[in-house]
Amino acid sequence: MTTWYILPNGNIKHATGLELQPEQDWFPTSESMALFTEREREKGASDVLIVKYMMDLARDGEQWVQDNLT
Repeated sequence: MTTWYILPNGNIKHATGLELQPEQDWFPTSESMALFTEREREKGASDVLIVKYMMDLARDGEQWVQDNLT
């Protein structure tokens, strides 16, 4: 089972709340980044770790699309 899913607007969303916008080269939405950052800070994650995790999720999301939608 995957933790990524496609929203009706065409964006790709991870179960953690990070939502990617494929039409904008996989940039997360401002809203999803804020929510994701808030959740991770509540868990005690540093800003550096949060950014790294977001970048990893974006890369993994792109790979998921290539594997599942081509």
